[in-house]
Amino acid sequence: MEKEITKSTENNNINNNNIFLFGGISSGIKKNLRKDFGIILLPQKNQTIGFFTTNKVKSEAIERAEAILKKNKNPKIIAVISGNAMCRYEGIEKDIKKIVSAIREEANKRKIFEYKLKDDDIILLATGKIGSKIDADKLINSVPKAFENLKANEEDFAEAILTTDKKIKISKYEYGKTFIIGIAKGAGMIFPEFSHATTLSFILTNANIPKEAKKKIYSLLSKTIGAVNIDFSRSTNDTSLFVFGNKEKTNEKILLTGIEKVLSELAVKIAEDGEGVRHVVKIVVNGAESEKSARKICDMVSSSFLFKSSIGGENPDFGRVLAAVGSSGEKIGKINIFIEDDFYFSTKDKSKEKARKTEKICVVKNTKIIPENLESARKIMKKDKYTIYINIGIGKASSHILMTDLTEEYVKINKV
Repeated sequence: MEKEITKSTENNNINNNNIFLFGGISSGIKKNLRKDFGIILLPQKNQTIGFFTTNKVKSEAIERAEAILKKNKNPKIIAVISGNAMCRYEGIEKDIKKIVSAIREEANKRKIFEYKLKDDDIILLATGKIGSKIDADKLINSVPKAFENLKANEEDFAEAILTTDKKIKISKYEYGKTFIIGIAKGAGMIFPEFSHATTLSFILTNANIPKEAKKKIYSLLSKTIGAVNIDFSRSTNDTSLFVFGNKEKTNEKILLTGIEKVLSELAVKIAEDGEGVRHVVKIVVNGAESEKSARKICDMVSSSFLFKSSIGGENPDFGRVLAAVGSSGEKIGKINIFIEDDFYFSTKDKSKEKARKTEKICVVKNTKIIPENLESARKIMKKDKYTIYINIGIGKASSHILMTDLTEEYVKINKV
C-alpha cells in the first residue's frame, strides 16, 4: 500500500511573484499514478551553485549536472525524476539526452524564454532505484503536461520528488521584500557531511548572491541538512542547489540567517520523516580538540546500530555511547554525558523557546556510568525528540548531529 502524503509547510503566505514557477505531475514511472516528475522554471538571470554527492559511484545524471554548473552558473530549468535514480545501466546516457532534449524542445516551442535554450540550460536530477532502466518514452510523453501545470505554488513539485518519504518538506522565510523557499526530499540513504551530501534539496531566493557564497553556504549545509544521519548510507544521487534570483539587494547577514533557518527546518523534517523513525535525537559533542574531531565522534555515535537500537527501544544503554566514542580514534579525556528533555536545532529555534524548566540528567561522569540515574533517563528517551550532550574533556571545540532510531519498520521498508 502506498504511503499517505501529508503536507508540511511553513509561512505559506509568501508571495513568489512568479519569479519561480513549479510543476509536478505523474508520468507513470511510479506505481498508482503518484507524482514522479517535477520541474522548476528559474529566473532568466540567476546565479546557481550546487553541492553533489562524493560517492565514487555517481548517477550519470548527477555527473552531468555537476559538470554543467562548473561552466554555466545560470541554468534555466531544473527537472527532477523520482522513482528511478537514472543511475548505472547500459544506455543511460542516451536516455538522459532524449529526456533533456524533450524538455528543451518543449520550452522553446512555448517561447518561455527570450531566446532558445540549449541542453546545458537544463539541470536533470533523479532519485529512486539504482540500476533500473527508465521508460524514457513514457516520461518524454508527459513533458508537455508538466509545462501546462506550471504555477507559483511549489507543493506539486515538492510531492513529485518524493520516494519513500511520507511528507512533503517545505520551509520558507521572508524579510521585507526578500523571500527564501526551501524544498527537500529524503527519508533513507541519509549520511552526514554535505561534502558527501544527504538528499535532494532546493533553496530558492529572489535575493542577490552573497560574496564568497559557496564557502559560507557549505558551512551552513554542514551544520543543518548535512548534519543528519539516518542510516549511514551515502547516495549516488544527492544534490543541493541554491538559486539566487538577483532581484533584491539584501543584507548578507540577514540572508544567511534566513538560509540557515530554512535549512535547519528542512533538516528536522528529513530526520522526523526518516524510514521507520520514531525518535529524533540531537547529539552534541563538546570539549573536543578540534571541530573536525568533534564531528568525527558525532558520526561514530550516530552511526552505532547498537545505540540506534537502544533509542528505538527507549533503553538507556550509554555504555554503547562510550564504546562509540572510544572507537572513533580521536583524542579523549574524562567523558561526561548528559541527557536533556529539550530539543532545538538552530539558534533561532532556541531564541523562540518559551521559558520552561528542562530536566538535564548526568548519566556518565568521568567515564563511569551512573546506574541510579538511568531510569530517569529512560523517561526522557520515551519522548519523540531530545538532546544528548557528550563532553570529552580535552578542549573547547564542539559539533552536533541529528540521529534517529533503528526500528523494525526500517528493515521492512528496505528488505524488498
